[in-house]
Amino acid sequence: MRRSFGFVAIVVALIAAPGADAARYKVKVKRDAHGVPTITAKNFPSVAYGYAKTIAEDNVCVLADTYVTVRGERSRYFGGDAGYEFRGNGTKANNRNSDFFYKKIIAQRTIEKLRSQPPPLGPVPAIKRAVRGYVAGYNAFLRKGTITDPACKDAEWVKPISVIDVYRRFYQLALLASAGVSIDGIGGAAPVAGRAADSATATQRRTLDHLTPGSFDELMGGIGSNAIALGKAGTQSGNGMLLGNPHFPWDGSERFYQSHLVIPGKVNVQGGSLYGVPLVLIGNTRNMAWSHTVSTARRFTPYQVAPAPGDPHSYIVDGKVEAMTPTTVTIDVKQPDGSITQESRTLYDTRWGPMLTSILGLPIFPWTPVAAFSLGDANAANFRYLNHFFFTNQAQSVKQLDRIERKYEGIPWVNTIAADSTGTAYYADIGAMPNVSNEKIAACNVTVGTVVDAALRVQVLDGGRSACAWDTDPDAVAPGIFGPSHMPSLFRDDYVTNSNDSYWLSNPEQPLEGFSRVIGDERTARALRTRLGLRIVQQRLDGSDGLPGRGFTLKQL
Repeated sequence: MRRSFGFVAIVVALIAAPGADAARYKVKVKRDAHGVPTITAKNFPSVAYGYAKTIAEDNVCVLADTYVTVRGERSRYFGGDAGYEFRGNGTKANNRNSDFFYKKIIAQRTIEKLRSQPPPLGPVPAIKRAVRGYVAGYNAFLRKGTITDPACKDAEWVKPISVIDVYRRFYQLALLASAGVSIDGIGGAAPVAGRAADSATATQRRTLDHLTPGSFDELMGGIGSNAIALGKAGTQSGNGMLLGNPHFPWDGSERFYQSHLVIPGKVNVQGGSLYGVPLVLIGNTRNMAWSHTVSTARRFTPYQVAPAPGDPHSYIVDGKVEAMTPTTVTIDVKQPDGSITQESRTLYDTRWGPMLTSILGLPIFPWTPVAAFSLGDANAANFRYLNHFFFTNQAQSVKQLDRIERKYEGIPWVNTIAADSTGTAYYADIGAMPNVSNEKIAACNVTVGTVVDAALRVQVLDGGRSACAWDTDPDAVAPGIFGPSHMPSLFRDDYVTNSNDSYWLSNPEQPLEGFSRVIGDERTARALRTRLGLRIVQQRLDGSDGLPGRGFTLKQL
């Protein structure tokens, strides 16, 4: 951790916004020999200003493409039949379906509602101020007119952003492992009847028959990571050490952007951020380092509902008919001759969430007169993760980190593995997860859910009974999620590790057990990557690997 702060500066730039912003945002940007920026300012809005301007210099085409997506404008600029890859979860979405998906979020003013909530549910004031700085920095770069990347040089879709665009990108990332794996299935959801319903049901059965255990993670592109946190009993020096090995994409909007953010006397953090987020998401402060691995916890549960006879837009709960909530949205679609036409769709929600017909491209949730499906999403109201990372960027110990995790429960889809200068290692899978106990899974399971749970470990619940709604723990920060007392965490002096299996054997000397299947499995064979990692660590700790001494040196790690 000490070595990681050694920068070889080759470029220093003093950045001030033009006009009225000049007195508001003052920042120094210094790049090291690899081009990694150190961004120093007196306050967070100015740091965010410098971050946005710097990342735009390096990646404006990727960022601009992302803002086109979350505005629901892909069809306008790239055509409705084309598509794109959401590399963070390995899915591909059709532009038309994606636009309807995001335009529905816009029409329902989802972002505005989340942003207006007081903390801990909504962003703390410092984040709101920083977003304005980020917008100013990004737009200041565009005003320079120095885009040379042929991917977007002179493109009309590269345009200034607003505050709401930044929050839309935040929301897109929150949904990455929940509604984000069903953009086509939600944006294109519509009822079918007659022969079309028979065909959809037959396709569902064939798809279910071919699912194999572990399919969910395979369909998400095998994304994941390795991480090892070592405590004082795991190192030769007695200091804490961390190895983070994230497996996120090397390109696209979900690659990491490395930076070093400094507010003298307040913040000194460096590491990787996902594009559009002016906070370090994996990295280290002076005395604490952390990494993340994709969690096995499911952040959503589909609900099966029974459409009312003769009315596919109503459904039955506890024997009573409820009308679905319609939202009609319109998108612009570019035609082959370059002209723009408009298309409209009406999408529907139940009390459980949006209607959907597929997940990860699998057509396993057809909307027929007999059965239909709606998505309950624990991240649908999660801007808490912004607060989590804002305060983690200032934390100096894993004890502090644990308090942040428990206060905000904001992490949307990853485990946390961390170590600090006291020589303490920390593991946790604390975040936004549907509060569904194993007993409720058994009581509320539906027939299709048995197959889907076995193959994808996705629990499909009975939406015809109000008793199958998610529970809320007394210590939960928000309705419908588990409280920290029902999620796994662990402090150790030797080590903790994760390689995308569940929490169970984060350290085999202290197995974590007794948690809901929603979070992960227990007492099952670990994947080869997990088993190899555990062996490597244990052999180094007991000195049986042929290397000198016991415990890790930094070089050995």
